[in-house]
Amino acid sequence: MTSSPDAEVNLTQADSLFVGQARRGRLAELLISVRDQDELLEVRKSPVGIIDLKEPKRGPLAPADVQLWRYADQIWQQQVGGDSTVRLSAALGEQDQARLVVADVPESFDFAKVGPSGCNTESSLCRLWGEIRNSLNGRTELVAVAYADWRAANCLGPEAVFQLAKEQGFNRCLIDTYVKDGRSTIDHLGYQCLGELHGIACQQRLWWTLAGSIGASVVPVFEELGWMPDCFGVRGDVCIGNRGTKISSQLVQTWCDRLNRQHAN
Repeated sequence: MTSSPDAEVNLTQADSLFVGQARRGRLAELLISVRDQDELLEVRKSPVGIIDLKEPKRGPLAPADVQLWRYADQIWQQQVGGDSTVRLSAALGEQDQARLVVADVPESFDFAKVGPSGCNTESSLCRLWGEIRNSLNGRTELVAVAYADWRAANCLGPEAVFQLAKEQGFNRCLIDTYVKDGRSTIDHLGYQCLGELHGIACQQRLWWTLAGSIGASVVPVFEELGWMPDCFGVRGDVCIGNRGTKISSQLVQTWCDRLNRQHAN
């Protein structure tokens, strides 16, 4: 990471009080993205909050094969109690791809997300959200996605997405990177900007995930700043090589241990 937490996060006294109350005693969740059955079964053994299904070799939010969705659905439907706290998420891809696959998302999936690339106006993004929401089953919640490198994605910036998401009835947002070139969300936005987005999320009562080439080394930085995202979304940092290679259960456990230490502190 090249960014540093050298600037204070600008929150009002009331905002800061809410941040403290919202975070006290709460553990930041961990979302791990998997691309095949082996990874799904392996990560399922770990104490993660959300397992996200996507194909990292085809884009930032490219969907996994529908057969993997159905395989995960079968496992979750058969499981009684054991996985009740582990939720499933489906990446749908960017808007054209999402329209093709959204109807196939099983009802056992708690979340789905569509990439906002090409939606550079509020009206175009709202139309996309409305179309995808209407095509999802009644149980799966659509998560509003913002890209840290929003200019490259030709879409609205994260602050505009957060504000618009609340107006449109969303409860959850996720920040990711559109171009996977090694630069992280923190490299693009910096801690001060993320702190301002966190303040917006707190004011709007939005639950948000920080993703986009995030490493476990950022957790103590957020501890020092005195606030945390609600969730960290991770893929590359738990892979043996790059984000397109196999997940390491040991690296997943490293993340889980790091967050558990944060909770203990």
